[in-house]
Amino acid sequence: MEAAAFLAESGRARLGRFRECLDRAAANPASEKAVHDLRVAIRRILAWIGVLDALRGPGRRRREARLRLEALMSPLGKLRDAHVKRDRIRTIVPKGDEPSFLYAVQVASDILRWEARVRNLLGTPSTRRLKVPFPRPAGGSRGRFGIAAPAEKFLGKLERGFLKHLEAALDPTRPEALHRMRLAFKKYRYAAEVLLPLFPKATEKTAKRLHDFQTLLGTIHDCDVVLAEAASFRRDILGLEKECALEIAFRAFRERKFREFRGLKLHFLFASPNVKW
Repeated sequence: MEAAAFLAESGRARLGRFRECLDRAAANPASEKAVHDLRVAIRRILAWIGVLDALRGPGRRRREARLRLEALMSPLGKLRDAHVKRDRIRTIVPKGDEPSFLYAVQVASDILRWEARVRNLLGTPSTRRLKVPFPRPAGGSRGRFGIAAPAEKFLGKLERGFLKHLEAALDPTRPEALHRMRLAFKKYRYAAEVLLPLFPKATEKTAKRLHDFQTLLGTIHDCDVVLAEAASFRRDILGLEKECALEIAFRAFRERKFREFRGLKLHFLFASPNVKW
């Protein structure tokens, strides 16, 4: 398969998935799964655009599509974050602690506010008509496996981009470093997902390892967000100095997940796609 056709095929599949997820989320923004699936679908298109820009050069229409997709991600992210906080509180926080309950009420209010924003945004004509341009076959350009070398070089650059944060991220007192690593890893993971068909040694287990690692980093970051917000709410709104039950429970959960993170064999996860995967 010619290179442009390979890239266009993967782009059409991602755009089709985006349309399906957009319809479901617009119909029911209260659905955590619908919102999550839409965000993932957008991330996959953004990653595809990033890969295309890296391998074939940037394009004005793709840039416009990227900016519009990124604008969608902001309110969806706020709603998703509120959903995650609510679900974590339900499963982690002990009952009967008033400061924890009051913080949970604030989270529930945030959900309703962002659901309304998302419902309005997803129903607008401009969102429904959003288009993403696909590359055209160039006749005589390299085939799909002919772009494996520049694709591996691109992935190597993204890999170095998140691994540079690793040492700092392994320090449990530096949640901001782990957050930076998590954001950089997302770019790597979704770009790798686009390009996996170029590497015969890559398998479904490869994709799963990347997914699981991103999930772990996301879980730790979610805990950091809740801990910071709950502490600020307790001090600034309730005027309390002592940690509430919610903070104690989330701190213990975070420590458990962080130990899991530190125990991973990261060199196995992030080997070059053309070598080990």
